[in-house]
Amino acid sequence: MSTEKFDYTEFYKKFYEGWEKTMSEAMEMWTKSSLLNKGQGGSKAEFDPVANYKKFYETWEKTTSDALEMWLNSPLFAANMGKAIEKSSDFKKYLDEVIEKSLKNMRIPTKSDIDKVLVAVNNIEAKINDLTDKVDDLKTPKQASKK
Repeated sequence: MSTEKFDYTEFYKKFYEGWEKTMSEAMEMWTKSSLLNKGQGGSKAEFDPVANYKKFYETWEKTTSDALEMWLNSPLFAANMGKAIEKSSDFKKYLDEVIEKSLKNMRIPTKSDIDKVLVAVNNIEAKINDLTDKVDDLKTPKQASKK
């Protein structure tokens, strides 16, 4: 783990400020809603749910982006992401081994079996090409001497 310190206080403070601002704005929009003010003479034309949701989302995005940016740039986050990637690659290796053993037990060719066959086919193809070249070389001088 990294020896650098991460200021959780500042992170949580920014995150809480963002949450508080978003929620207060959401409550303000909700109180203006025609759904809440049905019997109080609120006009339906004032409340546009799509525009209000968009405003709510924009507020949330602005207020939380600073806190999230601080967290994503922290050495603690980077160290934990490194560990997660390392563990996921270890898990993939483990799954590959389990799948290969399972396929072998079912007598189904595995990826490594298919790779071995592919290598053998490529070797045979290379030898055939070499032999074809040698046969072509042997044919060429005979034809030149007949002419």
